[in-house]
Amino acid sequence: MDDFSTPTNTSQNVPPPAAANFIHPGKRPLSSMTPAIVLKGAKLKAVVGASGGSLIIAGTTEVLLNHLARGMDPLSSVLAPRTYHQLIPNIVQYENWTVPTGEHFEVPAETRAALEKKGHVLASLAGGTICQFVVQELESPKTGHLVAVSDPRKGGFPAGF
Repeated sequence: MDDFSTPTNTSQNVPPPAAANFIHPGKRPLSSMTPAIVLKGAKLKAVVGASGGSLIIAGTTEVLLNHLARGMDPLSSVLAPRTYHQLIPNIVQYENWTVPTGEHFEVPAETRAALEKKGHVLASLAGGTICQFVVQELESPKTGHLVAVSDPRKGGFPAGF
């Protein structure tokens, strides 16, 4: 129900209450759903989607930037720990959690120190977004193979035929 606003909502992971988004019969909730299809020319380059409420946009963006701007492979792009800034409140949240499989995700201490040095207020977050990422190999060699990654933060694995 976090996709709707309620007058008494105090959850830190959602925007402040907005009357236009209060629960009402027949109303559709605000959603952060941001599936993305990336093309290179007219060819498919990548597809990404995520779950995680109001953190979805930041998580999806970070996975895409990891791959497209930072040159990380698809698996590393998804495995990298994430930061989230919702603007309200003015706090940078960073992942610091261990998932049921035992894997631990935490933004490195150096990164946190650099953010604090710039004046950011930080808070650890035991949770975050769960991303699914598919990349088509269009670079050299141009195989056209699809590489699929399922985020280990949640059970599951890529499958296809």
